[in-house]
Amino acid sequence: MTQADGYRLDAVKHIKFTAFVDWLLHRRAEHDDQLFVVGEYWSDDIQALINYLNSSGNLVTLFDVPLHFNLYEAAHSMGDYDMRHIFDNTLISERPDFAVTFVDNHDTQVGQSLESWVDGWFKLQAYALILLRSAGIPTVFWGDLMGIPEKDSAPVGKGLTRMLKIREYLAFGGLVDYIDDPNIIGWTRTGDFDHDSSGYAVIMTNKEGGEKKMTVSAVHAGQTFVDMLGNNDTEVQLDENGVGVFPVNDAQVSVYVNKEVVKALDAEEEMN
Repeated sequence: MTQADGYRLDAVKHIKFTAFVDWLLHRRAEHDDQLFVVGEYWSDDIQALINYLNSSGNLVTLFDVPLHFNLYEAAHSMGDYDMRHIFDNTLISERPDFAVTFVDNHDTQVGQSLESWVDGWFKLQAYALILLRSAGIPTVFWGDLMGIPEKDSAPVGKGLTRMLKIREYLAFGGLVDYIDDPNIIGWTRTGDFDHDSSGYAVIMTNKEGGEKKMTVSAVHAGQTFVDMLGNNDTEVQLDENGVGVFPVNDAQVSVYVNKEVVKALDAEEEMN
C-alpha cells in the first residue's frame, strides 16, 4: 500500500465509471477516513457532470469545469459579463458537496491544448469566488501561487496569500449573498464565537467601482473593518446591527475584516 489518502482520476469522460468501482471500494476499505477522490471530466456541460456523478454512486467529486469557463468568460468580457450569473449551471450551485473548484490549472495555462487562461486583472475576483465562500472544495494552482517563469507569468501575489489566511482563520459562520447587481456583487460571512474576529465582507466588480451596504453580524457591532487585501484604504465603521457600507475600486475586489486582524498580520509579515 502507498498510504495515499486521495486520488485524482484523469480524463474520466473517456472511461466508464464501472472500471473504477471495485478498485475504489477496496481502497476505501483500507482507510478509516473517507477517501478523497476527484475526477477530471473536461466539459462545460453541467448535465454531463451530474450524470457522471449519478453513475458513480457519488463515490467521487469532480472539478467544476463549468465554473472555470464562467470565470474565463467574465475575465474576457471587458466588463460586460453579468456577475449575477457567475454561478449559473455550475457544480458549485447544483452539487456543491461534490464540486472541486479551481481558477486555472496546468491544462488551461497559456500554450496548452485546453488554454483558457483567466486574465490577471480578474484573478483575485476569481479566487475570492472559490476561496471565500462556504460551498465547494477549492484548489489553488501552483502557477498562480508561485508563478510560471517559462511562461513569463508572475505570481498572483500578496492578495492570494492573504485570501488563504482569511479562509483558514476567518471563514466561519453563515454566508449572506448580495449578488444583486450586474457588475458589483458581494457577500458576508457572519463569523462565530469559536474563532476570534472571524467573519468578513467581500465586494468585487468587473467594471466601475462603487459600494454596497451589507450586514456582517451584530456580533461585530461598532467594530472597524478594513480591506485586508489593501486595494481600498477606506475604514468602515459597523453600526449596532453589524451593518456597513463597503466600497470597491474599479475592476477590483476588497475583503473587509476586523482592523485588529490586519494589524496583527502586518506585524507578523514584518517579522518574517
